[in-house]
Amino acid sequence: MQSRLSALTVGILSAILAVTAFGAEPLATITVEAGPHTRMDTPVSISLATVPQAVQGLPLSLQEVRGTDRVTIPAQIEQGWTPKLHWIITGTLPAGQTRTYELVAGEARAERVVKATQDDKFLVVSVGDAKVLQYHHAMWPAPKGVARIPDAKLPLYDHSAFIHPLWSPKGNVLTDINPPDHLHHMGIWMPWTHTKYEGRMVDFWNVGDGTGTVRFSKFLGKTTGPVFGGFQAEQDHVALRTSKGEQTILKEVWDVRVYNVGGPETGYWLVDFQSTQRCVAELPLIQEEYRYGGLGFRATRQWKGPEADYLTSEGKTRKDGNGTRARWCDSYGQIDGQWEGVTFFSNPKNFRHPEPMRLWPEPTNHIFFNFCPSVAGEWEMKPGEDHVFRYRWYVHEGKPDVEQIERIWRDYAEPPQVKVQFKKPANAITLFDGTDFSQWQRQGGGQIGWKIADGEMQIVPKSGSIMTQRDFKDFMLHAEFKTPVLPENIKGQGRGNSGIYIQQRYEIQILDSFGLEPKNNECASIYTFKAPDQNVCAKPGEWQSYDILFRAARYDEKDGKPVKVKNARITVFHNGVLVHNDVEVPNKTGAGQPEGPQPRPILLQDHDNAVSFRNLWIVPLD
Repeated sequence: MQSRLSALTVGILSAILAVTAFGAEPLATITVEAGPHTRMDTPVSISLATVPQAVQGLPLSLQEVRGTDRVTIPAQIEQGWTPKLHWIITGTLPAGQTRTYELVAGEARAERVVKATQDDKFLVVSVGDAKVLQYHHAMWPAPKGVARIPDAKLPLYDHSAFIHPLWSPKGNVLTDINPPDHLHHMGIWMPWTHTKYEGRMVDFWNVGDGTGTVRFSKFLGKTTGPVFGGFQAEQDHVALRTSKGEQTILKEVWDVRVYNVGGPETGYWLVDFQSTQRCVAELPLIQEEYRYGGLGFRATRQWKGPEADYLTSEGKTRKDGNGTRARWCDSYGQIDGQWEGVTFFSNPKNFRHPEPMRLWPEPTNHIFFNFCPSVAGEWEMKPGEDHVFRYRWYVHEGKPDVEQIERIWRDYAEPPQVKVQFKKPANAITLFDGTDFSQWQRQGGGQIGWKIADGEMQIVPKSGSIMTQRDFKDFMLHAEFKTPVLPENIKGQGRGNSGIYIQQRYEIQILDSFGLEPKNNECASIYTFKAPDQNVCAKPGEWQSYDILFRAARYDEKDGKPVKVKNARITVFHNGVLVHNDVEVPNKTGAGQPEGPQPRPILLQDHDNAVSFRNLWIVPLD
């Protein structure tokens, strides 16, 4: 596999558009740290929430820094309130090393793109000219004469909302639908089996009893691009016999992304699959303990008997893998004498990870694979709650290569660290340039008691908090801070405590949390509400940075009074690392002021510690 991956590097590098010397100032500088693992042709992404040009939807390109040269590489921006930049770390990035990129204005192209094309029945995702997978959005009629099922019941087996075929890099079909032994198997699909609603059994999987089914509802988006292509589809999990008759119990969104890596010349595909499910009924859906249900894969009928098997991350096979847990499982077999397979990776954030599996254990049977959390016991899907299931698929030639599979697992479970240094935009308002308090006022009035020295302002304990002279609604904020070096006997909330209060309502905590576990009262937390995704706090006495994107809560007027219709949303980079990604905050935090429609100032908290600040600027977005 090593040689194949090297060939991929050549293929992607052929898409490079330009090699240029130092040019215009970059909008952001991005550093990727391999960490303890070597990376090879690895998909990565980073939020561009605090790059105004990205938020405004302007064309941008990515350049890899190679000495004094800049090499434009294929990159893709996923638009939204918090836009994301995607690209591939091409070739090999050895463990412990870094790569540097610069984000610049302008648009780049790639020779090969991943495209999603749709007709009245199917949506097909292809890498270049090679098909990878096909999604059925139209109803697929159950075939007659395939199984011993009366014609009157066959309409129950009509289905949509599934993937078939999944093609191998050689172009072989790896999935199967409507096999005679299990007419309801539909390639790759994700229904639940033993569930209860209103005390009645609902089976969305074995559709023949007429209690439940899954149907395509609508497309939410389709993507074609140089880094990935795919689709977002909404699906309805429908109970057919409730007290109200036919009723949608779950709304499910599939987000399927095929990456621009691999291909026929390198012998593999890489696919990310995410299912977000929400109970939209009045009562919870009860998931009973059962041996299968959830993400299912029915392989081609050519994979049978000694020409097919399983291999799990724990070394289990067909003979001993059923009902066990694993980080990943490879299903593989022969087509025309050549081995091919699919590895399914379960994300560490998944419910009950490592997930239990259903593997058909019979040595003469076909290949069927299923990650099923219900194997581990009953659970509940409450109304309004999102349940997110994330998987990566590695579609490959040959028998499973454990070393290669583990490398891909590490890329997925322990991705490389990405840090961003943002450039101050030309339209930014300087809040503190190291010279005076002209943009600030003391909370409660009176003279500001903080001191300015050597280009920084420092809290004088018990002198009072300060806040901006003007109010802000939506904005991007950059702030640098330093916690004081204190004796070791000072613990907890007494070590360098301060905070940035957005609109005086929502606190981003400042604290000496160096080396600690991330908690919702430690540094970079949304105080008392959410811990940072990771702790990247520097040592006391070292300068640190916050880059914050804030979207204020939205209000409508009803009966002459403001009524909140959307919660505030916060994105935070701590020392260039994304630690809060578009987090919805339902209420004020800590000692914050009550929520309301009016914009308010930004407050820097005096919490009796000599915390210092410098280089504060803001870009209003409303």
